[in-house]
Amino acid sequence: MVNRVLDLIFGAVEFLLSIALLLIFAEVVIEVSARYIFLAPIPWGAEFSKTLLVWLTFLGSAAAMRRGEHMVVSLVVEAIPSPKLKKAVEILADAVMLLFLLIGIWAGWQVVMRTWALRTTALQIPAGILYLAFPVGCVLMIAGFRPFPFLKDRETQ
Repeated sequence: MVNRVLDLIFGAVEFLLSIALLLIFAEVVIEVSARYIFLAPIPWGAEFSKTLLVWLTFLGSAAAMRRGEHMVVSLVVEAIPSPKLKKAVEILADAVMLLFLLIGIWAGWQVVMRTWALRTTALQIPAGILYLAFPVGCVLMIAGFRPFPFLKDRETQ
């Protein structure tokens, strides 16, 4: 049940990622055309693309985490001869990553709260929207974290 809900959430995230990528592409094409062909740049274009790119980065990291495709440095772990020690190192690495993500949620939320009243220059949206991508991405990365044994066990029972 939990995995089905997460699959729906991450399906929506992947759909939003596709839309964001298309919007960035369209904006860049329109911006280049407007600037160099019509000599009339779009004042909000670069800010729009930057905001979407930040969201794309953190939502994309969460989607990669869910699929188990996030970047992993396995050279050290593969060099460990003992299976028990290898498992301990993997658990330690997962714990450190989860700690980082939890700190990221807390610290990111602090930044969002401090910047929400500020407005972006061109779009005039709360600046906190840009910074909100980090804590939201951290929450989704934790939700998409595959090694949670309780999610696997409940699904197989």
